[in-house]
Amino acid sequence: MKLKLFLFLLLAIGVGKQAVAQSTEKYQPNWESLYKHQSVPEWLRDAKFGIYTHWGVYSVPAYNNEHYYRTMHHNEGYSKHGTYQRHCALYGDLSEFGYHDFIPLFKGENFNADEWADLYIKSGARFAGIVAEHHDGFAMWDSEFTPFNAKNMGPEKDVVGLLEKAIKKRGMKFFASLHHSFNYTALEIKEGWAADNPKYEKLYGSMMERDAWLEMWLNKCNEVADKYHPDIMYFDAWLDDIPEAYIQKYLAHYFNEAAANGQEVAVTYKGEDLPREVGMLDHENKNPDEFVMEPWLCDYSIGTGISYAWGYTEGMQNRTPKQIVQTLVDVVSKNGQMLLNLSPMADGTIPQDQKNVIHRVGRWMWSHGEAIYETRPFAVPHEISSDGIDVFYTTKGKNIYAIFYEWPGLNTPIKLKEVLPGRINGEVKAVTLLGLKKLDTCTFSMEKDGLEFSIPKARIPDDLAIVFRIEVE
Repeated sequence: MKLKLFLFLLLAIGVGKQAVAQSTEKYQPNWESLYKHQSVPEWLRDAKFGIYTHWGVYSVPAYNNEHYYRTMHHNEGYSKHGTYQRHCALYGDLSEFGYHDFIPLFKGENFNADEWADLYIKSGARFAGIVAEHHDGFAMWDSEFTPFNAKNMGPEKDVVGLLEKAIKKRGMKFFASLHHSFNYTALEIKEGWAADNPKYEKLYGSMMERDAWLEMWLNKCNEVADKYHPDIMYFDAWLDDIPEAYIQKYLAHYFNEAAANGQEVAVTYKGEDLPREVGMLDHENKNPDEFVMEPWLCDYSIGTGISYAWGYTEGMQNRTPKQIVQTLVDVVSKNGQMLLNLSPMADGTIPQDQKNVIHRVGRWMWSHGEAIYETRPFAVPHEISSDGIDVFYTTKGKNIYAIFYEWPGLNTPIKLKEVLPGRINGEVKAVTLLGLKKLDTCTFSMEKDGLEFSIPKARIPDDLAIVFRIEVE
């Protein structure tokens, strides 16, 4: 009788503890509860610009793009890339050399989290991070759920953890992306391949039982949230391959962990992978043509050209600083946020040509950032000025910023047809050209059909984009 009473008390205590734990959790794994979470925090709308990297095992072969894991195994369907043929010529047949054989060559000997974080700060980014895991199943953090991780193999460093500390130390928000929802269906292992070995099943996910793989997927997501507390969790498509219950469990866990840590966090998604009430929609390598009411994200890689590589590839071409700044201006004017990807080499070095682009972008951002950070869209995002130049608008408080893609010229009256008396809350006090040591005030007049002004004699402050601050009182 005493034993039964003792067991009953233990059970009651256990149930009581569980009830207390549940009552302290703000979010439950169902949409009704998750919809209560603010999908896009104000700090993210203020930050506007972020940087991250695609760095992983795929940077060792450095060919075509970061999908080498998949394309190296196909002599049909992907033959246009030549990846399979090139792989066999350089490394041997798939029976001799698998993707896992690149891991020991992925040494990251020059990786330095502080150097990366310094570059991010110089760029003007307000949030920064890394792809924590791509489709290839190799985790870039110290994971207890897979031996195929950067702490155990390859660089033998907790890359995500080191970057988290370096980025947060510099006052930036921390970003981590997970692309492993595609890992289970990305590659079907064939008999006779070097990959066809049970010891590699957590790398080549399709070799696992589906339920076991799903548990690993969820555990990895939760582990990143618990160990590194990212302010933004980015998911790269294919979430529709994950059962809804797993997604809801993860979101509830992440949101509760963030609330306990005093964070306001965001989750991104693509297409219709998540309800818009719980996340921020992301557009890859593109952005909407018009203003969108709900805040959104777009991510562009610094790499351009035929393959638009996100991971480092030999001979890759880069976007120009002008392309990056003008894309950012376009994005912000339409209520968006922009994320720029860099592509480090296998040894952890960010190539100098990429650094040169980032330094140039950063110079513009630090000089003209008031027209980007903490701004909100104007009544209209864009117009063609009277002299035929693209002009984009942002606002902050009562100020309006007119951002010209090209230098409009000197002493020639410029008419902004969209800056109308009925659209501004007050009267125009001054029109000022930004980016010079001594700010130049322009002569202006507010007409019924728009604001007209002329630029005084001045050198071009920066040819990436020209910014005029229209002060209203």
